[in-house]
Amino acid sequence: MIILGVLLIAWVGALTRTVFGFGEALVSMPLLALIGFDLQTSTALIGAVGLLVALPATIREWHHIDFKAVRRLVTGSLIGVPLGILVIKKVPAAIVLHGLGIFLIAYGIYSLWHSFSGRVGRPPFTSTRL
Repeated sequence: MIILGVLLIAWVGALTRTVFGFGEALVSMPLLALIGFDLQTSTALIGAVGLLVALPATIREWHHIDFKAVRRLVTGSLIGVPLGILVIKKVPAAIVLHGLGIFLIAYGIYSLWHSFSGRVGRPPFTSTRL
């Protein structure tokens, strides 16, 4: 039964990523925590599922990749991944989860405030079809 739950959670996360382009971990990690997975196992599982979801699209659309942006992302990952592994290994899971929750709430409030402050305009309409 637990395997079915994990598969369903992974599917919901992959569906979220496919539809919105991000958010797989935001959906899957809390759900995995609800069924008793620890932070380390959840992180590894979501990373592997994310790779499997992204791989077909990457292979199919490789000619649209901005390699300058990829270079910046890889550079950041070379710093962030070891730091993240260190945090997961050394900091208790409860502190990491609470910190992540506080960050997400703060970022959500900031984004909501920013969108209602009038600083974010409408995107320009650039279609030539009309």
